[in-house]
Amino acid sequence: MSKLNVKISKKSCIIYGMLLMVMCVSLLSFYFFMVRPASFEEISYQPNYPQDASAKEAQLQNNQVWIQTIKGSRNEITSFDIMFGAGKSANVSVEFSEKKSGQLMGSWTLEVPGADESHYQHFTFETPVSDAMGKEYEIKVQGEGTSAQAQCLLYTEKDFYGSGSLTVGSEKLDGDLFFRLNATSGFMRKLFMGFAAWAILGGVVLALLVICRKCRMENLFLVLGLTWGMFFVVFFPPNTAPDENAHIATAYSNADRIMGRDVEDEQGRVYVRASDINIPVMTDVSRNTFNMVYEKWQEPVNDQVVPYIRGRLGTPIVAHLPQTIGVVLGWLTGQGAMQTLYLGKLMGLLCYLFCVYWAIRFIPWGKMTLMLVALFPMSLELAGSFSYDSLVNALCFLFIGYTMHLIYKKEVVTWKDIFFLAAIAGIMAPCKIAYIFVCGICFLIPKKKFRNRRYYTGCGIIMASGIVFLMIERMSFLYNNLVATGESAGAVEGAVGFSLHDIISQPLNSLKMVFNTYFEQGEYYLGTIVGQSLGWFQVNISWVVIAGLLLVLFMTTFSSAQENECMSVKERVVVIILSLIMIGGTVMGMWLNFTPDFCTYIAGVQGRYFLPFLPILVLAVKNKTIYIRKKMDYGLAAAVFALEFMAALDVWRYIIK
Repeated sequence: MSKLNVKISKKSCIIYGMLLMVMCVSLLSFYFFMVRPASFEEISYQPNYPQDASAKEAQLQNNQVWIQTIKGSRNEITSFDIMFGAGKSANVSVEFSEKKSGQLMGSWTLEVPGADESHYQHFTFETPVSDAMGKEYEIKVQGEGTSAQAQCLLYTEKDFYGSGSLTVGSEKLDGDLFFRLNATSGFMRKLFMGFAAWAILGGVVLALLVICRKCRMENLFLVLGLTWGMFFVVFFPPNTAPDENAHIATAYSNADRIMGRDVEDEQGRVYVRASDINIPVMTDVSRNTFNMVYEKWQEPVNDQVVPYIRGRLGTPIVAHLPQTIGVVLGWLTGQGAMQTLYLGKLMGLLCYLFCVYWAIRFIPWGKMTLMLVALFPMSLELAGSFSYDSLVNALCFLFIGYTMHLIYKKEVVTWKDIFFLAAIAGIMAPCKIAYIFVCGICFLIPKKKFRNRRYYTGCGIIMASGIVFLMIERMSFLYNNLVATGESAGAVEGAVGFSLHDIISQPLNSLKMVFNTYFEQGEYYLGTIVGQSLGWFQVNISWVVIAGLLLVLFMTTFSSAQENECMSVKERVVVIILSLIMIGGTVMGMWLNFTPDFCTYIAGVQGRYFLPFLPILVLAVKNKTIYIRKKMDYGLAAAVFALEFMAALDVWRYIIK
């Protein structure tokens, strides 16, 4: 027997060693053929003018000197651009020098070509400016031999730049020139090397645990969750998750309350530090966004209190509690704006991993199913964001895991168990009303497990009262939608939407809408529940990864020698009914609030809305028809790691494209 184990161990070592070698070769190839060339390309990083930055024109006069002061926000400047207006060609001289020492870094004398509209003129340094972080520089522009209708310089009406000033001759203007500083993205090489080292470390640890074959499933989850959860925290910067700026505002509001500060201004906008408001809302996971992150990471803290761009969401403080703790820690320790935002994301991920760890530990069977759903790219992106979906998903998984522990394993259910489930439901349900029906599975706990009938009745009262409370809270919403015609739809500004009255009074049209939604959007739901479109739907993960994860999920429904438990017919029926109610509630919410009346299908529904109850729905279809003798959990865990690795490379491919 020991010889057999040695052979198996050697075979496993060879297989996983070869897989790790393939992983290393893939990373090296990706680095040399994609990351390295892209890191040497120039990119504009400063400043990022807002959309409302209107422009003024001023004609270049003979020997008139324009001086724009700037402040280096990173170490390298390879070139810069200045915007000129429409007009005839003109001769200009441009100088770039350090303000304090007067050292000339570069000078150019050229003819700016005539143009019918405004355009940027490019100026490249022979030797890039280095060690520019925090230093002040001057850009001097002077017209030579200009004439009527000659070139104009464009400048802003307001001081949008904030880190410099603009003077013309001896007159100081309120705005700044339209200019851009350019540099290469050399830091992306270091970032990729850090990612590669972290991924390889995670792969090595997972391989060692799998080879030993004595690791509990929840510990495998921690390795996978930390490895790829940290990837999503780092490589999906703040504001790149759907509607994340609203959740950030709410976390800031909660942090203000905790620290005893003013929360909102007269317009309902949340108060934050001035350095926090200086983070532009960039929703794309791109090199531009990472250049912004790199630049803002270096900025000093400004504790002046200013209003944020929006107000808070109407959710209880516990909905964003992990992220709020991260913001408070960032403020108390004097961290910059970007560091504070990343602390909020990190705390959200750690809370998610903690809850799911215990959910997997509690659940008596179906551990692999629960682990896989919790590790979907979409699940991990939400887990490492400011969205309350991070906590909602985690608590739903924990509720499912603990309830199944009570149903199938624990012999006696006490009031402590009831209180624990009620506490989870009380935090989870107010965030999204449809998910209160996840709590319905607690009625599957056999009566005989309760010490007396009062405990069982109390369990029912607690869960039923939660549903009634939420219905009363939303009664005005239900009434307005039932008796009134739809006034607006979030998908299109000013569009007329649907009401419950419209849906009920036109049954044939409503049925047609449901069928169209299934046929037109079914593939989209299937892909997005796993993570086919990440971020603000820009980052597409290949269908190879999506299909692979769905195949692994399907394989978890097979019985094995180690895990052959299944639900009874009654339990399956209850779970499927509850799932259909939650699906219907989610779809109905989007139908009433997000679908314009000219739409032929229900708009706004995303696959991620079904994640909280997906594990229990998959377990309801677990069967004994297909039986696998060999334990496959470790192999499936390795497959999940490989698929997550492929998804990570897809994200990197989008970042550097």
